[in-house]
Amino acid sequence: MYKNSRHSPNWRNLRRRLPIINENKPVDSPANEILSLIDESRTLERAGEIAASIQRAKQAQQLAQAAGDAESEATALNALAYAHIRLGHYEQARELCDQALALAGPESTARADALLDVGICAGETDDLAASEQFTQQAVDLSRQIGYDRVLVRGLHALSCGIYMPRGQFALSLAADEESLKIARSRGMPEMAWGPLLTMSWVYWLTGQRQPAESRLAELHEAVSPGSLGDGYWHFIQASLALEDGDTATARDWFAKTLSIAEANGIAENRFLARLGMSRLSRAAGDNPSAVAWAADALAIVERTGYHHLQGEALIERARAAWALGDLPAAEADLRAAIERLAPLRLDFDRAIALLLLAALFHQQGHPGAADAWREAASRLAQGGFVFLADRERSLVFPLIVAGLDSRDKSVASVSVSLLDHLQQVPAPPMRIVTLGGWQVRVGARSLEKQALRQRRSGELLGLLLTSPGRSLSFDQVADVLWPEKSSSAAQALFHHATSTLRRALEPDLPEKFPSRYLEVSEGQVTLRLPPASTVDFETFEARYRQRDWAAALAAYSGEFLPEYRYADWAVALRQRLAQWCQHALLAVAEAAFEKGHFQESLEACQKVLALEPWQEQAALLGMRACLGLENRSGALRLYKTLEKSLRDDLGVEPQDALQTLYQSLLKR
Repeated sequence: MYKNSRHSPNWRNLRRRLPIINENKPVDSPANEILSLIDESRTLERAGEIAASIQRAKQAQQLAQAAGDAESEATALNALAYAHIRLGHYEQARELCDQALALAGPESTARADALLDVGICAGETDDLAASEQFTQQAVDLSRQIGYDRVLVRGLHALSCGIYMPRGQFALSLAADEESLKIARSRGMPEMAWGPLLTMSWVYWLTGQRQPAESRLAELHEAVSPGSLGDGYWHFIQASLALEDGDTATARDWFAKTLSIAEANGIAENRFLARLGMSRLSRAAGDNPSAVAWAADALAIVERTGYHHLQGEALIERARAAWALGDLPAAEADLRAAIERLAPLRLDFDRAIALLLLAALFHQQGHPGAADAWREAASRLAQGGFVFLADRERSLVFPLIVAGLDSRDKSVASVSVSLLDHLQQVPAPPMRIVTLGGWQVRVGARSLEKQALRQRRSGELLGLLLTSPGRSLSFDQVADVLWPEKSSSAAQALFHHATSTLRRALEPDLPEKFPSRYLEVSEGQVTLRLPPASTVDFETFEARYRQRDWAAALAAYSGEFLPEYRYADWAVALRQRLAQWCQHALLAVAEAAFEKGHFQESLEACQKVLALEPWQEQAALLGMRACLGLENRSGALRLYKTLEKSLRDDLGVEPQDALQTLYQSLLKR
């Protein structure tokens, strides 16, 4: 199976899936040599070795031409055309495809290949209508003649070249699912990487993290190191890390993307690498570098004439210019992006550009801000891109607020509609860590601990997490947090605490807009955790009850909320969790001792004693484990340490079993 450098290409399978030139000719015939060269050319292209791929295809063409074999020559021309497509040489590739079409038979595999490559060239040079027409012809012909190779490629081309750029994500996923199914079911695993790539991209683009990561894992196994797919894989991984705020990891992945791109010379990889470096520079606050990287990305795709990627590069350069404070340059780039994207019906990226332009106008108090917002909001809603509005909440919410107050009924109406749509977007899950201290993540964003120290918002969050149904009345909160205050004073403090917590969880949410996490109504406050959210102490409790001691201990990373060590509401839960942790450790120690794993048993006992120095059962088992390790002095030290802790702290002596064991050790 053709995956990466650990797996050599299966030439027999590759040969079987290429057009048969003449199976009756002898093994050493020119036709078989041509076929072998085409095999090599296509395999080298997939591996990102484009120069070598072109060389093999040219050799195959020359041999076929000399032999007067028109069909073989057409097949070689197609291989040569596709290698040039990878380099962004679309005009040259189209000329080669035209030559192939003139040579190929009306129902031949070579004709299907040529039609598909013409479609790809049309898409890459921004004639999506022609691209869809030629690609569909290639798919239809492939179904008719049973040519699975182009059927797989054609469905994938529709997905990545037509549907995805237009923002028709459901169609894109459906086409690639079919493409992937055919590739896997009909013995073409080396062709699975294309569908896997676009599906990974679409899931990432639309904020569907889990399926994106699942497909990326499959993609990683399917791509060859240094290839186009490998460059894309690194780019998406870097982008996910950047969204998580992990700039160090993102920097490493983007650097690898750049290295791959410079080695293979593929235009798409070179563009992506620079786009990624621009985004990384913006995240680091290095906006001049961000502008420079985006400009370089734009220069690459301007040379190829691909308007879709030009639009993406212009949008990125506009963001960087805006961050740099060069608002005229940002506006000019956004207008240029819209101009390039609109004729091609590239609605998704056009919606991004329109939204950014509306936000830029709003920030400047531009007289066209309302009209720009109306168009952007309409595009977001009509195109099914509300997830994009959710991703850009810091830009969208000020526009909605202004729109709701607009005297223009159409602007107010579209603002209400988009707000309704936004409220239907699933909230990002929360990851809450309480054991060892607060760590709260909302989606990819970490809450600053300082935010939870303000106006007792952190205590309110802790109270809600430990309350039945995660819901409390005003009176219940007031009795715990402000028992000495009057009702009116406590009411004001309650409002401050809920408002502060609400802002911490959703800093971009305007006042009086409904929160997706914290509901406050009729004297009741409720914490709503979206699906896939986790709370560490609840995970610990669940694993403990299942007697899954290893998983329970993995979830217990320290004392429950040490920030509120002296708060009465946290004491009982803190003590119970600590006791359960000790019990789990003792269970592990006893199981290890019974198996003769004395070192593991001793380490578990030492952890118990670190939590509670007076734990006699842990000391007794630890002493026995020391004896199993023939460590008499270690056993004596355990006893003496316990004896001192019990005498100094509790005024008692160790239990009889411990004293008996200790005395026996003294006699040895």
